[in-house]
Amino acid sequence: MPISRCLALLCLTAPLWLAACASITPTRQFDTGEAAQARDLKGRFAASYVRYGRDEGVQGSFQWHEQGRNVRLDLISPLGQTLAVVTSTPSGATLDLPNQPPRNAPEVDTLLEEALGFSLPVAGMRDWLYGRPAPGSPARATRDDSGRLATLAQNGWTVRYVAWQDAAAQQPRRIDLARDGDSNPLSVRLVIDPEQAQ
Repeated sequence: MPISRCLALLCLTAPLWLAACASITPTRQFDTGEAAQARDLKGRFAASYVRYGRDEGVQGSFQWHEQGRNVRLDLISPLGQTLAVVTSTPSGATLDLPNQPPRNAPEVDTLLEEALGFSLPVAGMRDWLYGRPAPGSPARATRDDSGRLATLAQNGWTVRYVAWQDAAAQQPRRIDLARDGDSNPLSVRLVIDPEQAQ
C-alpha cells in the first residue's frame, strides 16, 4: 500500500481509536463516612427498548463498584468507549456522559433513560445483583429447588435469575430484567463475571 494511502487511512481511523479509548471522570465523589467494605462486579449487558416508536438495542460491558450506600456504574461500549458513568450516593445521583455537562438528580434512573434511551434500576440492582430483594418495598418472589431466587417482581421490574455462578453459589451469573406495565417495553440482560478474590 502506498505511504500516502496509509497516512490517509491513519488520519481517517485516528478519531475512532481516540473515541474508543475515551474515558469519563466522574464528577460526584462517594459520600464519606461509609466504612463498609468495597465490592466490585464486572460483566456484560444488552438492552432492548423502544425509543420514538422504533426498536433499539445497545450492548457492552459494565463495571459496578459499591461501598456502603455509594454505587458507581460504568457502561462501556464493545469498542471500549465509556457510554456513561452513573454515581449514586445518599446525597444524590449524577450521570456523566462524554462531552456533556453532568446531570444531577435525587435518583438517576430517569436521567439515564432520557440520555441513553434505556433505564437501569440502579437502586434495586444493589440487591438484585446479589440474588436478594431490595429492602423497604414489597416484592413477590419464587425460588428454585436450592432456595435461591428464580423470579422477583419489585419496584415495577420483573427480575429472572437465569443462571448462577455454580451449583452452590449465591452469586447470580445471568439476570434478565424487564420493566413492567410500560407502553415502551424495556428488557436488559446482565451476565456477571465471577468475583475475583481480593
